Amino acid sequence: MTNNFNLASAIHHHSLATPDAPVVVGQGQSLSYGELASSAAHLAHCLRGAGVKRTADGQLPRIGILASRSVGACTALIGAAWAGATYIPIGLKLPEERILTLLALCNLSAIIVDDEGARLLSERVLEACPPTVICLGQRPTVDMPHAAKLIELPTRAPVSLPEPAQVDGDDTAYIIFTSGTTGVPKGVMIPAAAARHYIAMITRHLGLQPSDRALETCELSFDFSVHNMFPTWEAGAALHILPATRVMNAIKFVKDAGLTVWNSVPSLAGMLRQIKALKPACLSSLRVTVFGGEQLPANVVNAWREAAPDSAIFNLYGPTEATVFCLAQSGVLPVTPGRDVVAIGTPLPGSEAAVFDAQGQPVADGTPGELAIAGIQLASGYLGAPELTAARFPVHAGKRWYLTGDQAIRDTAGTFHCLGRIDNQIKINGYRVELEEIDAHLRLVTGADVVGSVAWPWVEGSARGIVSIVGAQSIDSAAVIAGLKHRIPAYMLPNRVIAQESLPLNQSGKVDRKALLAWLDNQVA
Repeated sequence: MTNNFNLASAIHHHSLATPDAPVVVGQGQSLSYGELASSAAHLAHCLRGAGVKRTADGQLPRIGILASRSVGACTALIGAAWAGATYIPIGLKLPEERILTLLALCNLSAIIVDDEGARLLSERVLEACPPTVICLGQRPTVDMPHAAKLIELPTRAPVSLPEPAQVDGDDTAYIIFTSGTTGVPKGVMIPAAAARHYIAMITRHLGLQPSDRALETCELSFDFSVHNMFPTWEAGAALHILPATRVMNAIKFVKDAGLTVWNSVPSLAGMLRQIKALKPACLSSLRVTVFGGEQLPANVVNAWREAAPDSAIFNLYGPTEATVFCLAQSGVLPVTPGRDVVAIGTPLPGSEAAVFDAQGQPVADGTPGELAIAGIQLASGYLGAPELTAARFPVHAGKRWYLTGDQAIRDTAGTFHCLGRIDNQIKINGYRVELEEIDAHLRLVTGADVVGSVAWPWVEGSARGIVSIVGAQSIDSAAVIAGLKHRIPAYMLPNRVIAQESLPLNQSGKVDRKALLAWLDNQVA
């Protein structure tokens, strides 16, 4: 490969070596490496023509991507990377207010939209967009004052296929937004050096091959997608996108496409087990299975071994702030004592892990504390939040760490076990959710001072929903949820909103979420 690193480098390399090999398949479309490289280079050419370039202070330009899980979305992010830009995915399920918040935070040079993304371009959103909005599909016909920003991608002109723009190791490759405790999302900035290391390392670790056909189950705004896409393309393999409408039929999707690599959160496998879709040897084509983003229940593993008897199973752990995954467990898959979930394993090459006490000092094996991560994969910090960056990425003994907020222990064999969250962050279908963020918006919608949200119910070690309790005599639950829909993403919406005149408080005077969970378990059917 070329010495110049770029997230598009593998696409360029394979377009020269194996131009006809499939690179991405989805929704009746299929692109080869040669076709994707040509489309991405053309898109990069158009971005540069629109004035997208490094900023005056030397930062890479930022390109927003408002696109569905599709072949077009892959073209958009590879084109943005090819142009030498930082890509920032914007989820299609976000409410308008959330999109406006992200646009205000990002200072984008351009936005790339597909047909589904274009539907979210209300007048308010379009006004907040940068001067250039490139439409991958047909330019929508809209009568708005700011419609002139919309540019239909020109018919492909004969352009040379230059190498992707070179970026430096400390340049930001991408920014993924996660939930924030104050109601403002956190933009995690991943440097190119971290992304480059992860892609090369995990490709080797999983043993990915050019003949592989890998499953994509994630939206671009979920950093698991980084794992699904770039290592697959590093290996010269093909990515097959599972449509959201076919999730319940994922087994048939795998069979029909002859997929060899499965990538998903454990809850998807748990759902397939619950609906009795995991029949013996029904996934016989798989040779690699990757679970991540949530705790992996042991009973899901047992069912999966029967369904995919020839597949190695990898349980991967990692926060967005450490470039997708930084610990792994495979092979025997030991279970965390008393929890019936698989251990998160040991650090992957290039990463370190430790368990700290409240003073930031390492604790003895078997003693619970906060899991901390160090190494080349650490994010450079949070976009526009230096104080939060300093707090979450402290330096201990001359080494920079990320404090995950996860409680963990390391056993005497050196294996790490996750015991849950220290703070009030949870995972819903792999998405990180700060319960305090829901509470912040809940107060604004209801006018109540005392509120508390909890993950409930829990099924096989995973949170399947959220319940919010409001300190009031009565509440119009449907109206509250409708109000929240305009403020927070769909995956953060509570399933139920319940009124209680008083909520239990802990010794610090804060809402006691453990007591709320116990009350729900005992009182709510």
